Amino acid sequence: MMLQFSAQIDSVKANNDRTLTIKMDTQELAPDETAHIFSLFQKQLWIALAETTITKEDLNIPEVVDDMDKKSPSQRLRDRMFVFFKQQKPDGDFDSWYKNQLEKIGERYLEKLL
Repeated sequence: MMLQFSAQIDSVKANNDRTLTIKMDTQELAPDETAHIFSLFQKQLWIALAETTITKEDLNIPEVVDDMDKKSPSQRLRDRMFVFFKQQKPDGDFDSWYKNQLEKIGERYLEKLL
């Protein structure tokens, strides 16, 4: 189900990992639309923003791919480490932290070899 409603951007915040947090305010929505929005909580979504109504012809809709079977084990580990990084909120950017963590893991395996 595609949901379309009018909204105003209330605030935009730039995060350390170069993502954005966008807060929007909507007009009152129908109960089924509100329920649908709550059902999408914490799901990866594709969002289109425009100042007018959007038609399907306006959109470049990507093919839906189930990433769980397509991602390599290292990609899944990186994704999990990113979630951990976001929760811990350490100083610096994710890429530097990630490389440092991989180096620590590699060192542990080297110590076991010696």
